Amino acid sequence: MPAGPGRRAAAEALRGAGYRVRAAREPYEGTARFVERPAQLVVLSMERFRSRDTAFITAVKKRAPATRILLLVPEGRRAAALTALKAGADAYAAQPFYPEELLALASSLLAREQHEEAETVAARSVGRLAAEIAHAVNNPLQILALLGESTEVPEKVRTGLSDEIHRIQRVVKIVGRYGLLRKPQRAPESLGHMLRESLASATEGGLVTHEGAAVEDGPPVEVDTSQARVAFDSLLSFLAARAPAMPVAVSARVRALPATRATAVEAAVRGRGVDLDAEALAALEESVLLTQDETREVYPGLALPAAIARNHGGAFIARASAAGAILGLRFPLQA
Repeated sequence: MPAGPGRRAAAEALRGAGYRVRAAREPYEGTARFVERPAQLVVLSMERFRSRDTAFITAVKKRAPATRILLLVPEGRRAAALTALKAGADAYAAQPFYPEELLALASSLLAREQHEEAETVAARSVGRLAAEIAHAVNNPLQILALLGESTEVPEKVRTGLSDEIHRIQRVVKIVGRYGLLRKPQRAPESLGHMLRESLASATEGGLVTHEGAAVEDGPPVEVDTSQARVAFDSLLSFLAARAPAMPVAVSARVRALPATRATAVEAAVRGRGVDLDAEALAALEESVLLTQDETREVYPGLALPAAIARNHGGAFIARASAAGAILGLRFPLQA
C-alpha cells in the first residue's frame, strides 16, 4: 500500500492486536520483503494495482502456499479485485476499512495456521476442519459475488444470485468461526468491556436493544479476546433469531462468583421473550448451525460458545427463566 494515513491505520490496527507488521509501497518491494522473510498474511491494496502485479500474488503463493492474501478494494477497483482473487488472493474488504473489520478478517484468515495444542483432540480437529471449509468455499463465493454485480447479468438473475450467495456466506461465516478453537492466547481483559462491544455491534446490526443496567467491567480474567468476543456475538445472534421479533430486548450482567473470595467471573445475557425450557437449551448446546423455518435464514447454535467456555477451563451457562432464556460464560479467576 502506498505510504499515507491508510497504511499507517492498517499497520497500527494489526500491531495493536499483537501482529508483527512490515510495510511495502508497491508489489516489487513487497516481493523483495517476502522473499527475505515470508509472512503468514499479506494485506494488499488495489489502489494502484495493475494486471502485471498478479505476478506478486503468484510469487507469494508459490513460495508459501499457506500464506493468506487479503485485498483492500477502493471504490471502482472491483475488476482488479476479481483478477487478484482468480490469481490466488483469499478475501477482500472495502477500502477505506474499519480497523475492527480488518482485524476480524486477519484473525479468520490466520485461524488455520495458528492452531496450537488444544485442550482436546475433538476441539482441535473441528477447528481445523472449519477453517479449511471456510477458506475453500469463501474464495469462489467472493468471485461469484463480484460477477453477480455485473450489469451484463439480468436484474432478476442478479437478485436471486445475490440472495443465495448471502445465505451461503452466512453459513461459511458461522462455520468459519470454529477455526478460532485453538489453545487460548490469554491476556488480562475485562469481560464487561468485550460484552459491551458485542452488544453495540448487535444493536447497530438491528439484532438487539439493550435494556436494564449498564454492564460493569468485572474483575479482569486471563482470556483469549478473539474467542470471547465471537462467543458473545454468537449468543446475541442466537437470542435474536429465537425471539418473537427483532430487535430482541437483551439485559446483560458481569459479576464475580461467589460474591466473597471470588473464583470465577460470569458474563451473561437474557433475551426477553425467548422461551426455551432446560431440555431444549441442553440440546442446543450441541448445535453448530440452525435454520429459521419461516425465512430459511441461518443462525448460530450454542456449540461454539460452549466449547470456548470449556477451552478456558470454565463453564457454559444456559438457564430457562420466566423473563427469557439466560445464556453466558463463566471464566476462572487466576489464583
